[in-house]
Amino acid sequence: MKKSIYLSTALSLLLLTAMNLNAQLNYGLHAGLNVETQAELGLLWNNVVLYQGFTAGAMLEYETGNSISFQTEVNYKKKGEKVESWVNENKTVLRREFNYISIPLLVKYNFKAADAGDNWKFSLFTGPYAGFLTSVHAKSHSEGNNTSVDINDQAEKSDWGVIFGGGISKKLSNGSSVNADLRYDMGLSRVDKENPDLRNKGVGIVIGYMF
Repeated sequence: MKKSIYLSTALSLLLLTAMNLNAQLNYGLHAGLNVETQAELGLLWNNVVLYQGFTAGAMLEYETGNSISFQTEVNYKKKGEKVESWVNENKTVLRREFNYISIPLLVKYNFKAADAGDNWKFSLFTGPYAGFLTSVHAKSHSEGNNTSVDINDQAEKSDWGVIFGGGISKKLSNGSSVNADLRYDMGLSRVDKENPDLRNKGVGIVIGYMF
């Protein structure tokens, strides 16, 4: 319940701020799916079964008047990992879910393709993010039985890292726009006190609407 209140408050403040600022600011909503794992620092990925997460939130973009813009967001983000192991020919699957309020600050380079038309815009972006853990859950599945695993004490309460990605947007006749981003989140902070080598890593597609 508390995480819903925090998220609603943050989204409301972000949208209200955007509505009262000048025309160089654009605001919108977005959501998407991501595939996640937890890997050692320096690895882009880990050779384990992928965990399906999602992203939903609000965004605020400041256009500088040239090809550079700055974008910040408030997102509810589901991350985690799925690990399969075998003991005495019995398969065990451990699913660990980490839910965060994530706030990135992105620097975007925007450009247009000659053959795409004036209504289409492409972008490349990167920047840091900070995440704050709202809840964590773990469940072990073996021989048809599900067992809850308490990992609250071993989960770190924050997450930070760097985002890399690219996107495309199309301006609509009413002045708004729709956009799609492909992102890679590279976690740099540890997420597990008992296994300090693990970092969050994920790739996702996010679809948004700018008002």
